[in-house]
Amino acid sequence: MTEADNWVEDLEENAAIARVFQNLNIYGERIGESGRNSEEGLSNERVDFVALPCGHRMPTDYIFSWFKYYIKQKKAEFSCPCFNVEGESCSVNLSYQEICQLMPLTDEQREFLEESLASLVARMLFDIKMCPGCQSYVERQDGGNLCVRCTICTANLNRKYYFCWKCGRDWKGPYTNAVRCENDGCGERMSTSEPLIPCNPEYKKKMLQEKGNEIYPVKDKSTDRKRLALLINNIEFKNLQNRAGADKDERSMEVLLEGLGYTVITLRDLSAQGISAALRDFAQREEHAHSDSCFVVLMSHGDASGISGIFESPENKDEEDVFQTDEIFNCLNSLNCARLRDKPKIILIQSCRGEPHPFQATFFGKCCPHVIDQKGDVLVQDAVPRFRKHHLEKDFCCLRSCTPDTVSYRNEKKGSNFIQDTVEIFNQYAHQDDIEELFRKVLDKFRNSHPEQMPCKERTTLSKKFYLFPGL
Repeated sequence: MTEADNWVEDLEENAAIARVFQNLNIYGERIGESGRNSEEGLSNERVDFVALPCGHRMPTDYIFSWFKYYIKQKKAEFSCPCFNVEGESCSVNLSYQEICQLMPLTDEQREFLEESLASLVARMLFDIKMCPGCQSYVERQDGGNLCVRCTICTANLNRKYYFCWKCGRDWKGPYTNAVRCENDGCGERMSTSEPLIPCNPEYKKKMLQEKGNEIYPVKDKSTDRKRLALLINNIEFKNLQNRAGADKDERSMEVLLEGLGYTVITLRDLSAQGISAALRDFAQREEHAHSDSCFVVLMSHGDASGISGIFESPENKDEEDVFQTDEIFNCLNSLNCARLRDKPKIILIQSCRGEPHPFQATFFGKCCPHVIDQKGDVLVQDAVPRFRKHHLEKDFCCLRSCTPDTVSYRNEKKGSNFIQDTVEIFNQYAHQDDIEELFRKVLDKFRNSHPEQMPCKERTTLSKKFYLFPGL
């Protein structure tokens, strides 16, 4: 199968799985209401915890989000998402039946999970695809013929119905021994965003020769390089309005980061406790030892007090579900994430940071938490048994979608201004500009195109220039 075939098939399967995810949420029944695995006395009492057979205890929404992530990766087997301090995965396998016992599901959730798992297994064993007409799965009998008949559509339409196995559209052309249909663009590579301009090898060589000491070391593209990115996208909320259009941001950012050479871990719909658990596990992953950098992208509602988890409610201040951005830096700092020490850690946050105008009001203003001063340097192990001083928080660069006490804007059909414009700037200029210049260009575009909003660069401690050198 060609690269173009793989690309089209991935888009088709991702779209099908996305339709399944639209019907998977964790609000129909919560573990605490069933009397099992409820955790008391935590700062966020609405979040339920589940005890896994391996002994790890984690937020239910985090486990469920990982469950969906595995399905998106076309994996029918699941394991505990925890990582130990050595960066090794817990790797204790979890069956679907065990998940059902630990986490009570509604009939609708169970039905869609079983359908998605069944379709994954069927795709592994048989040559099947979804019919564009009736959305049922069809097995191809002749592996050399792209013209495939759907018996259900044939019966429903009272005529023979065929579709193209490659482009997924109604068939046009000869019916037998067909290697291509007559639809425009059949078999051509589909693009979901503007192309990422690759870096010229000569440009990279020149920059490293002229400014090598001023540039963060970048590993060459190879099987040994293991770059990771964590993308958390809260779309569906229990008490707040859903973030329509955020799925467009998710896909655009996934395509960009994958194009830059990062393996993207995408988790949806997490509580504040779930976000914290995801970051702690991400910080411990062994792949960081073979990487030169990482990205963390966080998209959700928010206000002056922090970033909203999926259970956040503006009406009950006693039970907030709010994630503090300080935790991102704490999880990835020099002490808690040694594998990323001296390596750039790029943070992108799409969320409001203040009260919207009255007609947009969803949140109520809250006071910012008190910041406690602390010593900046820590002792870290350099080489056994020596220790050296290393600043606790360094090599970060964080770009937020708006300034403090203001709001971010999102189009329900196109996505947010911040994510879409950031992706556009990276696509056009990442082949020649360092990360801080890319962020400056994002700010300049907002100055000219979106005067009602201004992104804000914060807590930037990069001591050198960080070039992404896409494609190399």
